[in-house]
Amino acid sequence: MPHHGPDSTPDHGPDSTPDHRPDSTPDHRPDATPESGRRVSLWLWTSLGLFAACVPCALLVVEKLGSALSPVPLVLAVLAALAGYVLAVRAVAGEWFGQRPRRSRMLLWSAATVLFLGSVAVLLVFRPPPPPLARMSGALDVAVAGFAAESGRQDRQVLDDVAVTFAHDMAARISTATGVRSYAGEAPLPLAQLADAPRGALEHKTARFADETNAEIVVGGLVREDRAGQITLRPAVYIRADQIPDSPELTGWFLGEPVLVARGWESARARAQLTGELTRRIDALTQFVDALDTWRNGSPADAGRTLTALLDAEQRHNDRGFVPPDLVRLFHGHVLEDQASGESGPSRERLLEQARSDYLAIGPDSPTGRRAALSLQGNAYRRAIGPTHSCKPGTVRAAELAQVSKALRVLAADHGMTELGRLKAHVNLAQVEQCRITARAVKDDGTVERAVATVRTAPDLTGASDLRAFAESIAAVNAAGRGDPAAAVDRIRAAIAQGQDPLQRAIWHGLLASWSFELCDLATGRTAQQDALTQLAAAQQAGRADSALVRRNEEAFAAELRRAEERCGKADRTDRTDRTDRTDRTDRTDRTDRTGNTDKER
Repeated sequence: MPHHGPDSTPDHGPDSTPDHRPDSTPDHRPDATPESGRRVSLWLWTSLGLFAACVPCALLVVEKLGSALSPVPLVLAVLAALAGYVLAVRAVAGEWFGQRPRRSRMLLWSAATVLFLGSVAVLLVFRPPPPPLARMSGALDVAVAGFAAESGRQDRQVLDDVAVTFAHDMAARISTATGVRSYAGEAPLPLAQLADAPRGALEHKTARFADETNAEIVVGGLVREDRAGQITLRPAVYIRADQIPDSPELTGWFLGEPVLVARGWESARARAQLTGELTRRIDALTQFVDALDTWRNGSPADAGRTLTALLDAEQRHNDRGFVPPDLVRLFHGHVLEDQASGESGPSRERLLEQARSDYLAIGPDSPTGRRAALSLQGNAYRRAIGPTHSCKPGTVRAAELAQVSKALRVLAADHGMTELGRLKAHVNLAQVEQCRITARAVKDDGTVERAVATVRTAPDLTGASDLRAFAESIAAVNAAGRGDPAAAVDRIRAAIAQGQDPLQRAIWHGLLASWSFELCDLATGRTAQQDALTQLAAAQQAGRADSALVRRNEEAFAAELRRAEERCGKADRTDRTDRTDRTDRTDRTDRTDRTGNTDKER
């Protein structure tokens, strides 16, 4: 019998025991065929792809069923998904790629990363947008964006409630606002940036918010709470630049004077006093904006009454509103001067003197001081041209015009003024110099063309379009005075293309007709006359022209057309020095003087 003791195990050599074979790993089992490896690989990549796709799909479903996630929860969800994804990939890599070369493991991780980033990209591209904000439809709508905590612990819901109450009270008390709505809790505006000096991000986002909601004025504020529990609110307003192109000082965000809430938000009376004070300030602001709109649309008397009431109210409330009193005085002077343009004799002089008093009441150190200095020169110019409102020889005070020209040159070179202010100084300088040339007080030395060229090449600023139009009309008059009607036609066309004021455009179309007739371009002249009458009709509808003025222009146009047809129908069309032509030029000079003396832009 064979011996089966402890040492009786058959000796098969060092490689005879299967458990000690070095290549006995699962990857090298005899049954690990290439087909099974492909099945494992397919299962692996399918699982990773499904896992990577499930995360953004789940987030999309959450957003679709409920409200859109804000950036912070979205980032946290993506990070949580990324952590789980990394653990899953790591487990798979350890189980299936533990003994594979390093290159294979790096390939696995790279592919997994690409899958995850691709799924996140799909999430960001196809995630539903947040619900649109309600859009207002009025011409002067106010949006309350809410209030942000500057310091202290503030309940977000309480601040939103105060904003809603404020909007409700304001809608009932402010008659000039066409609509008031609270967007507290909806407006994605970083109002905390109101405390920062550069507000580029806030300004950009507010501009988009204003476009989406159609708000002309956006109201916000900063809330600060001290240790004793007293609350201070610094209200802030944002005004779109296209709403008040004449007043760049008030465009964008700016903070008002603080309002103290002594007993905190718990006091109903304190809340009522706060909303009452905020409503008063916003009411004054909307009245100011409405007055500027009324003035621009040709009703200076109505605008003047509103501005006078605002000046009285500012004095009663010790200058705590959003609109600086000096700015109100500046435009009060402007509307008085516009009223003076329709008057004559003592009434005209009285209005010009009142406007001058408004400008002198603005100190040189005021933020509006340089604008007041420019307006003073415009006032002096109006006085110098006399009651005829023209620059015909013998009707102007040449010495005063020379002083105005000198002062305007200094203001045009003053870098302390805004860029728009310097452009206005250049336009007014061109106007005064052209008046002196027309009055034969000086010869044309190129000052008009240089001033107009400066305006023509200036950057595109809010409010610069009307300036360019007025400058081109002055250049047209200058070209006609040099005996170049073709250049005058080109320049007056440029003025018409940029100007909006119907009364001014009516005069410019009339000049285009006159110069076209001088070139015997009867078709253009007839069309220009019809366009002038259309603009006059619009001015009459707006209350800026009466029926007598329209009738006088119709008669003058008919006579001018008849003379042009007679002259241009003759065989000798080079004879342009007869008495009829001289009469035409006299009529054109009178209209040109009235155009050149229009000084709405100061």
